[in-house]
Amino acid sequence: MYYAALDQSTTSTKIALYNEQGGCVLHQAINHQQITLQQGWLEHDPQEIIKNVKELVFGQLQDFKVESIGITNQRETTVAWNKLTGQNYGNAIVWSDTRTIDICQKHIQKLGKQYFQKKTGLPINTYFSAYKIQWMIENNEDIKNNLENIYFGTIDSWIIWNLTGQFLTDVTNASRTNLLNLQTLDWDDEILDIFNIKRSNLAKIQPSQSNFGQIKGIKIGAVMGDQQAASIGHSMYNVGDSKCTYGSGLFMLVNIGNEFKISNQGLLTTILYQKENQPPVYAFEGAIEAGGQTLNWAKDKQNWFENWQELSNSINNNNGGVYFIPSFSGYFTPYWKEDSKGLLYGLTFHTTKQHIQRAILESLCYRTKQVINCMIDSQININQLKVDGGLTQNQELMQLQADILRLNIQLSPITDSTCSGVAQLAGNVIFIQDIQKIYKPQQNYDEEYQKWLKIAQYVLF
Repeated sequence: MYYAALDQSTTSTKIALYNEQGGCVLHQAINHQQITLQQGWLEHDPQEIIKNVKELVFGQLQDFKVESIGITNQRETTVAWNKLTGQNYGNAIVWSDTRTIDICQKHIQKLGKQYFQKKTGLPINTYFSAYKIQWMIENNEDIKNNLENIYFGTIDSWIIWNLTGQFLTDVTNASRTNLLNLQTLDWDDEILDIFNIKRSNLAKIQPSQSNFGQIKGIKIGAVMGDQQAASIGHSMYNVGDSKCTYGSGLFMLVNIGNEFKISNQGLLTTILYQKENQPPVYAFEGAIEAGGQTLNWAKDKQNWFENWQELSNSINNNNGGVYFIPSFSGYFTPYWKEDSKGLLYGLTFHTTKQHIQRAILESLCYRTKQVINCMIDSQININQLKVDGGLTQNQELMQLQADILRLNIQLSPITDSTCSGVAQLAGNVIFIQDIQKIYKPQQNYDEEYQKWLKIAQYVLF
């Protein structure tokens, strides 16, 4: 018996297959285009995504007896399509796209930045789907003039509709739209009116673990946003359990139980998961706008290093007084300032490429520390940090993170906690995990962190 996971992420689509002991017997990925038509814009081709999904699902699973499959996806990224023809209207607008700055500013001026938070757990920011939908309606005449036949959906809905013909989403993805009332678990009528969106434009909401249909006879037993799926991969079932995923962005979640709470420290409130016929479990989330994307920018666009080993070697150097603020797509937790830009500070004639490399790596660790401090100030007790994601395979970076946090870093043996988590939830099973490695703090960077915090203020005003 096998349990499958389909992960449609920011950079690729993956299929993974696990045996009953949780061993990964198959893991394949297909990358997709990153379309940047203008500064601040990022799009994905919905047809390319579906092509890759079908190639992986129909091409990789036919030789296995698969009990169930779970679907997990990049959150907030939004697609519009015609419900009669299935044709999408342009590309998907990706979560990190900032074209909706003006729309957000108008809402902030009229309502105040936190107006929706009492219902949705979210501040007004370009990050969330509602503002992307509003932009689509205002800027695409075909959508504006045909709203009664339009579906707006996050990537999970687009995939499920194309594979099963059903227009569905789960509570975790819905909780990232800024349209879901986190207490009623339903689309909020007041907010829909503000954004000129009809209920008929949006998917039916289901618990994360429920029946989402079938693919070639395989039950879709769970659907979740990728960060929530990674949390299940870390068995975050108890209040206070936490994790940080080091992927395209960096995302930290902590389980806060069955009670809806609002943070006053710049943290998001989101739904961690919901099982069928059970109340939802909520989480506080700290989001960092650019993680792996920062390193890709430094490597591919600036040519500051050629390979990951060269970057790892730079950790042995000091930063030469250079500091980096990675706010490429605004500054998320705790300020939620959508118009912030990145900053490289402290350049002199003494500055070398290695100093800049070191500063970039430090910036990811300092941003993580900033988020963890928000968690601590929200009365969350964090004694160690569980981590996953592609960047965690860099041992030097993880040791630097442990030093800067002054916390033990616990690395799971499951490299892809996102796939593992949604596969477990879909199959209603728990994979037994060992700890792969623990990184213990060896140095103190508190003074350097305070310097970095002061410099970060420059991008906020």
